[in-house]
Amino acid sequence: MKRLSKTLLFALGSFFFAGFASCSYEPEPTSEPIILTFSTDTLQFDTLFAERLSITKRLKIKNLSNKAVNISSIALRNQSQDFQLTLNGRTQSSFADQLLLAEDSLLLLVSANIDQGNQDNPFVIRDYLEITNQEITQSVVFEAWGQNAHYISDSILVCDTRWSANKPYVLTGIIQVDSACTLNIESGTKIYSAPETFIIIDGTLQAEGNLENPILFTNDRLDEPFASSPGQWGGIVFLENSKDNFIKHTTIKNALFGLNLNIFNPDNEPDLTMENCFVGNMAISSVISLNSDFAALNSVFYNTASGTVSHTGGGSAFYTHCTIANYFNTNRESPAALFSDSAFDNNENEIIAPISIQLVNNIIYGRITEEIRFLEAQEGNLNLSFSHNLFRSSIALLSENNSIRNQGPEFNDISANDFRLKSTSPAINAGLSTDISTDIQGQTRGNMPDIGAYEFIEIEE
Repeated sequence: MKRLSKTLLFALGSFFFAGFASCSYEPEPTSEPIILTFSTDTLQFDTLFAERLSITKRLKIKNLSNKAVNISSIALRNQSQDFQLTLNGRTQSSFADQLLLAEDSLLLLVSANIDQGNQDNPFVIRDYLEITNQEITQSVVFEAWGQNAHYISDSILVCDTRWSANKPYVLTGIIQVDSACTLNIESGTKIYSAPETFIIIDGTLQAEGNLENPILFTNDRLDEPFASSPGQWGGIVFLENSKDNFIKHTTIKNALFGLNLNIFNPDNEPDLTMENCFVGNMAISSVISLNSDFAALNSVFYNTASGTVSHTGGGSAFYTHCTIANYFNTNRESPAALFSDSAFDNNENEIIAPISIQLVNNIIYGRITEEIRFLEAQEGNLNLSFSHNLFRSSIALLSENNSIRNQGPEFNDISANDFRLKSTSPAINAGLSTDISTDIQGQTRGNMPDIGAYEFIEIEE
């Protein structure tokens, strides 16, 4: 009886297992043609530089019917090597015999990689992903904009190098301008830097854009989220031998810092002069100046995770018709503008030296209560001259000399880094007439100019 019971149990178990196994089957795909749907009809990639892989994008292939479908082929029509396909963890140029269950979807990962070509201007790479089932073929457009470039990596530039606008420059590593040498950058030139790239100026930088063709320094990834993220490259560093630097109509953004001056030249003559520039969206600061001389006119310094402009250890800082605005979405204690006669160098040695500050027709404003701060380690070291500014500060002295304190500047749209003035701004007609006849956009300044980098004009909706 025991043997019979075991035999019977085994037979029953086999019966139930067979019954259970018979329920686990893949549905038979329909022989009827099924129209599939896609999460998009065109998959677009922002401008890529040759030899730079893009961000990965997703494409869903959806079966909205109540029948399983056998996709006989997923492939690029032109068999382009510029797009890379990944499905179920496998990266291949094409896929065959993919079962797509009823009311289900396949997730295809796509990236773009543009090969070096011969064209100077931006060019478009286009192919078509074709999905075939039961002799019905549907397609999705793949489109990527490419751009050839000059590639420079870990280099000391030849003396008197000139960069032109015919192709952008893509930088990697440390790019240095040697002492007694000059890097000239022509209007319209675009410079894109990889992570951990620093431009070191031991000689002279002359970057002269114009209103119609500004110069651009930014990171080398133009697809989101990289295109609008701070800290994507290092910044521009000026060393002790650097002199006669001039930057005009130039945008510097998305770095750790924009400009870092370490020149130690106590003559109060600007080591770097900036006109009509935008410097911002930095992981640290727009301007860091250690015992150096700096001048800025008609420029905007904006949105940094720490202080926006910082002048420490002496030197001089001259700002005229500038907007220094920090609305970066982070907690910070550092003010938008810091001026101090003391600092520590890279070897932790304290530097204490006189500092001269001249502020005329500037807006210095932001999220925190104290957006401008003065520190003096040795009495008499700090020489401050100011007139016709708009400050956010509790320092009562800063209400003197026709300056305005703690009245919001009424910027047009801080979320879009648009620091033009609204019609209600207290900065309008509140400035001191100077020899700066136009604003950052080329608008004429009258006898009663507006405070800040922008003259107010009616903004068209």
